[in-house]
Amino acid sequence: MKKLFINPFELVPGMKIAETILNDYGAIVISEGTILDDHLINKLGNLGLYRLQIFVGDDVKVENPDSFTESYNESVSDYKKIISDIANGVDLNPTKIDNVVNSVLQRVEEKRDIVSCLNQIKSADEYTYTHSVNVSLISMLIGKWMKFEPERIKLLVQAGLLHDIGKTLVPLEILNKPGKLTQLEFAEMKKHTVYGYRILEKVPSISKDVLAAVLMHHEKEDGTGYPTGLGGDKINMLAKIVSVADIYDAMTSNRVYKDKESPFEVFQLIEENSIGTLNPIVVNAFLSNIAAYYIGDKVKLASGEIGEIVYINPRCVSKPIVKVDDKYIDMLTEKDVKIKEII
Repeated sequence: MKKLFINPFELVPGMKIAETILNDYGAIVISEGTILDDHLINKLGNLGLYRLQIFVGDDVKVENPDSFTESYNESVSDYKKIISDIANGVDLNPTKIDNVVNSVLQRVEEKRDIVSCLNQIKSADEYTYTHSVNVSLISMLIGKWMKFEPERIKLLVQAGLLHDIGKTLVPLEILNKPGKLTQLEFAEMKKHTVYGYRILEKVPSISKDVLAAVLMHHEKEDGTGYPTGLGGDKINMLAKIVSVADIYDAMTSNRVYKDKESPFEVFQLIEENSIGTLNPIVVNAFLSNIAAYYIGDKVKLASGEIGEIVYINPRCVSKPIVKVDDKYIDMLTEKDVKIKEII
């Protein structure tokens, strides 16, 4: 496969990078083999490079940088039809589920920034549907980072997609309530895990692991979760992964009753509050891998200043080093600095 040096201003979406690009801190910004889109080209532009290598030649397949978004939107649309069927009393169609699962799985070997794409797509206003597709994608990433076998990753994608399917039986006035739920309303909301289990147990092709994940994704390591109060090893591992993916996507999304938080605020919350509630192996795999996706991204600080994430501290991923103009801010030592949003 041939390589060619070009100037960064000549980059166009769909080109494939032929070298791993590091920043001044030695952190990987973009890995070799990554297919470029506008977001990644902007990242490269921030580095001030004067040349870099791309793959060229007849054997290089130029990919459509919009293919992820197109595939994602199709998955959301297909999942919406699945939910509509259930709401209208139509039996769940396993083929429709498989179609969405297989569409998500097509991205498992893709060397592009899935997390970045998800962040851009979060403006979608159909949270109920986009959330389930997002959780399936994030669960897939965690499974990959944990070195799961392909068949188990497929089950994980299915579990992530279907984890909230029981909410189709929760009254809409509770599901879409803009304010805080009453005690009775919250008790009804919590039933969605059991509702989901009951819907899916009638489908022979749904595995016991997926059923367990749907039922248990709100259980906690210390036994304080629901619906059964199970803890530790009694909670299915797929459920533990879906739980982390669920929390991350829910907190970084706009919802009817709450504005989204920045990924680094969510990382901090998980670091500080996951002990005893979330599985530490899953949390470590998630945090140690996902934070690296944000290296090279522009951020807005609470002060209003615009900076760039240049380094992720492996001991505390929620406190990166941010470059603002010519100064470097280590958030681990400058504790008053907060990242307001990724821009």
